[in-house]
Amino acid sequence: MHLTDYDIECINKAKELIDANLGTHFTIEFIAVKATIGKTKLTIGFRQYYGMGLYSYLRKQRMIKAAELMAETRRTIKQIAGDIGFKYASNFTKAFTAYHGLTPGKYRELFSVH
Repeated sequence: MHLTDYDIECINKAKELIDANLGTHFTIEFIAVKATIGKTKLTIGFRQYYGMGLYSYLRKQRMIKAAELMAETRRTIKQIAGDIGFKYASNFTKAFTAYHGLTPGKYRELFSVH
């Protein structure tokens, strides 16, 4: 798909919306409206421009932010889970472990700056 400069600007708006609101659950439709681009063009264009789908990007950014919070704060695992959009700490722990290869507690033990 050919992306115009305007399309790329809109796709970047979508990325910025996600980055600024990691704890918020968005639908693709909502992101598309906020970024002023069609849903299909956003979905295909985001994958084309960033090399991954919207939800994969969101999951990656959440896991990066969670790792930062685990290492740099004393917030509980439950608090961090909530900060990045997980309703249940158990789901967060499962996702974190799958992404980082360590449980959140073990990650904190190894990488905490405190």
